[in-house]
Amino acid sequence: MRKFYLFKIKDEYLKYGPYNLYKAIDNIYHLNDYKYGINYFNHLRAKFNKEILNNNIFNYYKDKYNYTKVNNIHYINDYYTNENTKLTIYNNFLLIETNIPNPLFFEIFKKSNNIFVVDFNNRDYFWLNDYK
Repeated sequence: MRKFYLFKIKDEYLKYGPYNLYKAIDNIYHLNDYKYGINYFNHLRAKFNKEILNNNIFNYYKDKYNYTKVNNIHYINDYYTNENTKLTIYNNFLLIETNIPNPLFFEIFKKSNNIFVVDFNNRDYFWLNDYK
């Protein structure tokens, strides 16, 4: 099971490159001082609009047989491709928990240039629009 954290990075931090962004976010993730970490993190990321994002995702996937939604949580359970994916929307980030390396939810976010994806457990990170 993979856990992908999706962050919307502010434009002024895009120039630092993926490795430096990963190290900064990883340091925040493992920081013991919660208050300092949140303050530092707020400088890097832009907020997601939960209501608009929920509506966009729902409208994009609503006609697919394998999609369901409960509040801010979206599910894809596809028996043909064996995909079991859960997308949870938070104000500060999105969390995708999945059993496959390329979940369907990635396709809706690939159009954005500033979505940075981190899998802390596997030390994996990438810009979503570059992911193949």
